[in-house]
Amino acid sequence: MIVRPRFKSLSCLIALATLTPGASRAADDQTQTPHQSTGQMIASLPWIHGPATIGVDGSSELKIPAGYEVLSPPSGRKFLALIGNLVSEKDNQDYILQPESNDKDWFMDFHYVNSGHIGDTDTIDAAELLTSMTEQSAAENKERKAAHLPQLFPAGWQTPPRYDQQTHRLEWAYRFKTDDGSLITNLNTRLLTRTGYYRVLMVGDVDTYGADRDEFNIALTYLQPTLGNRYSDFKTGDKLAEYGLMGLIGGGAAAVAVKTGLIGVVITFVVKIGSALLSSKAIVAVIGFFALLWTRLKSVFSRKKDK
Repeated sequence: MIVRPRFKSLSCLIALATLTPGASRAADDQTQTPHQSTGQMIASLPWIHGPATIGVDGSSELKIPAGYEVLSPPSGRKFLALIGNLVSEKDNQDYILQPESNDKDWFMDFHYVNSGHIGDTDTIDAAELLTSMTEQSAAENKERKAAHLPQLFPAGWQTPPRYDQQTHRLEWAYRFKTDDGSLITNLNTRLLTRTGYYRVLMVGDVDTYGADRDEFNIALTYLQPTLGNRYSDFKTGDKLAEYGLMGLIGGGAAAVAVKTGLIGVVITFVVKIGSALLSSKAIVAVIGFFALLWTRLKSVFSRKKDK
């Protein structure tokens, strides 16, 4: 999930026993016993393992291949909260798809928006969008600071916005800097349908962005509107959305900051490693701490085993 590659080579195995203060606030709908780690809580969620096919909101099907796992609502919101994200009732329809392999460090978060049919002929102004993102981030950072979560500052485009007329997919990715200058990013995608769109977010790491994006784009093909609900099935008289492509990007920009947090990065890494360990006979060093600075946490995770 969200972790830098160098952390995968850890020989000192760590599980996080206590959520950070910010993450505790984000996960206010969770009940964690003193003997249950964050990793155990996530492992206990009702994951659907591939191969399987499920129906999803918005009249679509999601084909889950072997090697992937999915959470349906409302468990998706619980997952987001547990890994340190600010969540609200609007997140209660989120689905989560991720690779099961510990070597894959990204996940997909998506939900359906019944906006009406969206016109796709307007021109995308990337400069205007970047200015808007900067303004939105300033407001978002006030909320993150109040919740004791690290602030995020826009640092340009990771992937400039572009729309594919054949697949009816819109994508873009902002690049953000954390308080200590570390870079993080999310890939935003909007999959248009006859009656609305899917808001899809790939949460990953800047260092592995290219490879993650390739796998994500394949995984996104597993989500397919059913016959009659495809974008091309639009008919005169269908409800029309009040905005086009620019509105989709502008309206979804703030979600980047909401869904991506420095604490989420750390907790996600520990959860991925810790969950596997807690189900095995390996010796686990359980630590509890309340650090908020990435530099401090990075030094903890970078320590090598003495033996």
